[in-house]
Amino acid sequence: MLPDDPAVTRVGRVAVLIPVYNEPGCMAATLRSLCGQGVPFTLVLVDDGSTPPLAVDTAPLDYPVVLLRMPKNGGIERALNAGLEYISRAGFELVARVDAGDRCAPTRLARQVEFLDAHPEVQLVGSNVEWRRDDDSLAFDRKLPTSHAEISRTLHHVVCLLHPTVMFRTSVVHAVGPYSLAYPAAEDYEFFWRIARRFPVANIPEMLHTQRFHDGSISVRNRRRQLRTKLRIQLEYFRAAEPLSYYGVAKTLALMSLPYSSVVAIKGVLSRRSA
Repeated sequence: MLPDDPAVTRVGRVAVLIPVYNEPGCMAATLRSLCGQGVPFTLVLVDDGSTPPLAVDTAPLDYPVVLLRMPKNGGIERALNAGLEYISRAGFELVARVDAGDRCAPTRLARQVEFLDAHPEVQLVGSNVEWRRDDDSLAFDRKLPTSHAEISRTLHHVVCLLHPTVMFRTSVVHAVGPYSLAYPAAEDYEFFWRIARRFPVANIPEMLHTQRFHDGSISVRNRRRQLRTKLRIQLEYFRAAEPLSYYGVAKTLALMSLPYSSVVAIKGVLSRRSA
């Protein structure tokens, strides 16, 4: 797929990848949060068949933007893979994921580049994350396991690498393959499993990312399908000798019976207790 404007000059080792479909006007905050990151990078936006087509005002930005347009809406997995294909061809060394509507801490990209440079064996790194409402009030946050051993065990029962927070080496995609189309609404969870089974992964114990919390998010709209797919992934990666495999399956089955409002309330309580 060719960029919408082939004259854009790419800079840096890092490509920030954002897939977008019918963006409702919340992306401006995301683009502003990426200014002043301390490392050069290029933003790769993949317009997944939006109607009308996505338009971006690049004037206030201090980084170049490559806009790729899918011929029609094909879903986030295809949009992500189209972005990865372009990023690989363009020779970027690192890929940082962000979602439209989210905000990056001013140090996020620099900290993750620094971490990966200091730990060449690590192929993917995330961070702690918080969810905030549009009035900037905190809904809840998560402090995630940091070591590969902790993450590998925790993956059996919960997604402990948060998709919009991660930065990974482009080379790892060549090793494990792109996002699978077989795991709708949980493509990231299965992708992380493939990486963590073969390579070290990590989380930086800092709050480097803020996700937008709202009832219309993809995760909320697709919650039932996401849980069904998550259960299928847990069963595929099930280890009889790992107690957390049993716990993970039981937990996902329990979540299927709970309304989303109850899950949010529980997360809020747990977040306040860990503060």
